[in-house]
Amino acid sequence: MKQVASDTLGFVPQKDIVYNKLLPYADKLDSESNDILAKIKGNLSRAVQLRELWPGVLFWTRRLSTYMRLYGRKFSKEDHVLFIKLLYELVTIPKLEISMMQGLARLLINLLKKRELLSREDLELPWRPLYELQERILYSKTEHLGLNWFPNSVENVLKTLVKSCRPYFPESATQEMLEEWRPLLCPFDVTMQRAISYFDLFLPTTLPPHLHHKGFKLWFDELTGLWASVQNLPSWEVHLVNLFARLANDNIGYINWDPYIPKIFTRILRSLNLPVGSSQMLVQRYAANAYDISHVVLWVSSLLGGPSQQAQAQLSGLFNSITSFFHPSNHGRWLMKLMKLLQRLPAAVVRRLHRERYRKPTWLTPVPESHKLTEQNITDFVQSMMQPVLLAMFSKTGSLDAAQALQNLALMRPELVIPPVLEKTYPAMETLTEPHQLTATLSCMIGVARSLVSGGQRFPEGPTHMLPLLVRALPGVDPNDFSKCMITFQFIATFVTLVPLVDCSSALHERTDLTEVERKLCSASAEFEDFCFPQKMDRRFSITDALFTFYFL
Repeated sequence: MKQVASDTLGFVPQKDIVYNKLLPYADKLDSESNDILAKIKGNLSRAVQLRELWPGVLFWTRRLSTYMRLYGRKFSKEDHVLFIKLLYELVTIPKLEISMMQGLARLLINLLKKRELLSREDLELPWRPLYELQERILYSKTEHLGLNWFPNSVENVLKTLVKSCRPYFPESATQEMLEEWRPLLCPFDVTMQRAISYFDLFLPTTLPPHLHHKGFKLWFDELTGLWASVQNLPSWEVHLVNLFARLANDNIGYINWDPYIPKIFTRILRSLNLPVGSSQMLVQRYAANAYDISHVVLWVSSLLGGPSQQAQAQLSGLFNSITSFFHPSNHGRWLMKLMKLLQRLPAAVVRRLHRERYRKPTWLTPVPESHKLTEQNITDFVQSMMQPVLLAMFSKTGSLDAAQALQNLALMRPELVIPPVLEKTYPAMETLTEPHQLTATLSCMIGVARSLVSGGQRFPEGPTHMLPLLVRALPGVDPNDFSKCMITFQFIATFVTLVPLVDCSSALHERTDLTEVERKLCSASAEFEDFCFPQKMDRRFSITDALFTFYFL
């Protein structure tokens, strides 16, 4: 396909929008996009040469942004690199108007978003202009006097820009950054926060293994020693944890974390700020400086696997110690943080599995075979999380977090996740006096619906539960209980979207190669018509009645 595109366009496109090929005028798009791109390149370069920032550069950069929305990155690698370098120079112009700088920065972020398209050999960007831009705006000496005004969104735009440019910093950048900010490292001074935040934001962690001596090995021992020496959770420790999490995720298998794993999980448990003792004592100073859960789960998911298996043992111990806090009778400010941990950790492990097994190889450092997650690693992880997740199904904060956790766990091990959920769902559908239990279990069943109906080798009997669940869910369509009615409709809609309702009972007589589960499914499919239109059966309610009830609501 790329060869055909290159013959038509005259270059190999970086990454165009494949759905454009389905448009009725798809044969005209190549010539149209070539004309637009030629105008953008010619007029943008002319505006830059004439130093016409407004309206020339502003107009044609917006046209480039529109071009990317319509056609994707439908330009050659050489043009891609030149666009990035041009916009980088424009963004870092001294004293550039803030609104224009933000617009150019957002376009540059969009160009850098797909890291797999450009390797370090294709592109190199200096780090110091971005540092000077951060200093001038985020640490302005005149803004508090009212002499300058910066919008609230500029900080997030600048930080996202640095994160996008970070993989392309030169090899010498780490040493230069250490020389610049190491003198600010004083735990008893406010400059400590500034230095660690810069380390967290700027230090590159995606260098290839043969350049590690120019990368994280220059600062790893120093910063880990600093992190281990503090016990009172200062505000700058959060930035150190963010840096370590990113480093662990980008270099799985190349760093020995075993000496630090017990302390890592101890600090994570401490930062959850759980009530302890008979007086339910809370240390309030930990609440403001607690670790960011998104970086905690990234760090933990990167530590799993490997020869030692120490991280999994510590993770199991962590969940054993906090499982009782997920009980539905418990409630407090700390519960939201626990639910975030429960919801995001399985998602982080699923992303790592996708990276190791399914993602196409890129220039980024791959995970070595010795540290890839094995089937036993996945089983141990799922088993360690099942008890707190099943308790969290009925939490006072709602069942959404537990449903999302079960969805990701079921993708990895449906045979361990779905049966316990079914054991709670069937009794909840039979009782009429506990509607909250029905609402929670149906929400979790919606989460595991895809893994249930897909069956597969791990849970082949899953599809046989679909029709009994649909039939038992029909009484839940109760206009007097709006929440139960809505979750029931969502439940029915999810299943009938995933599975076509077709009568396949004739296949029992025509095919001889069906498995036992497939025979059960074919015989059960004869009831689909009765499920939708129950004239032949003595049933008071059907899916058609349910839809009419929903219409009149």
